[in-house]
Amino acid sequence: MDLFGKVTLIEIPVAITQAQKAWLDMMVKKGKIAVPPGGSLPEGSVISIFMRTLLWDSQERGHTLGRVPEETLQGVLEEKALFPMNIQITEEQKDYLMKAIEGSTVSPPPGDSAVSLFVRVILENAMEQEKAMKASDPWGDDDDDE
Repeated sequence: MDLFGKVTLIEIPVAITQAQKAWLDMMVKKGKIAVPPGGSLPEGSVISIFMRTLLWDSQERGHTLGRVPEETLQGVLEEKALFPMNIQITEEQKDYLMKAIEGSTVSPPPGDSAVSLFVRVILENAMEQEKAMKASDPWGDDDDDE
């Protein structure tokens, strides 16, 4: 990172589920994924910022593909309709992704990658957390059920 906080980003291809893509789009539309102060960003940039945050959190928690519960992994592996997209992450996060999938005995389906599989698991966890927070908030917005 340089003096002004600029970090070089690299773009990586991932494949997420249609439900995850719809959830990300909804989160952006409703402004639930924060845009940095000072204006707006293209949707892809906002999603990449969110994905970098999820990766950072996953890294802090020491998550690896080998530690994913079997039932979560089975659900993610069974999804066939995948949406290809590119996300921008840091070199450090790319290194983390490589370490997180290293040594895993999970074989992604043909045409898929272990990186995409891990990203889908992270997104699945984020979706579950958001659903749990929404369910536990009696004062939550009624417009969430649109």
